[in-house]
Amino acid sequence: MAIDARLREGLQRSMSAIDSDAERLLGDARRRGRRRLVIRRAVAIVAVAATVAIVAMAAPIVLHTVRDQRPRPATIPSSLPIAGTYTSTITAAGGVEPGSVGTWLLTLEADGTLDLASLTNGDFGRSVTQYQATQDGFLTTALTGGTCSGVGRYTWSRSGSALTFTVVSDPCPLRAAIFSSHPWTAD
Repeated sequence: MAIDARLREGLQRSMSAIDSDAERLLGDARRRGRRRLVIRRAVAIVAVAATVAIVAMAAPIVLHTVRDQRPRPATIPSSLPIAGTYTSTITAAGGVEPGSVGTWLLTLEADGTLDLASLTNGDFGRSVTQYQATQDGFLTTALTGGTCSGVGRYTWSRSGSALTFTVVSDPCPLRAAIFSSHPWTAD
């Protein structure tokens, strides 16, 4: 029995050492729970903000990459005597394509860049694109977009300051009229 009494006495001392203030303990638990909830929400907000920032920074790169996937004519630097700046005045004589009448400026860079602009008709903006020239052939996508589609194929010849294009095939009658209805004169 002495063991039983000692056991009871030790148990009572242990129980008195345990804090039995349940309300205070429950309040502490609620505060810790709220603190954890606030921390979780803050981490979630930071994660969402970081994700939005990454997407915002990556979007221009992705768009640039997608735009660079569009087909373009091959750029072959030209060592041919075709590079230069030319003008041509197209008259209505001979029933040329409407919209082609007027003075045109054509710049052919040695790096394969083509710049075509109407100096008379403000309805046509500049067409900056690429061209490919070989000893006897010329390919261009000038005016491609709202006005033309496809690739224009021509032969070309140059005599002194005069550059002449002859249509091989071109799905765009306007482009064909501009390039081949009158000779171009080097400036």
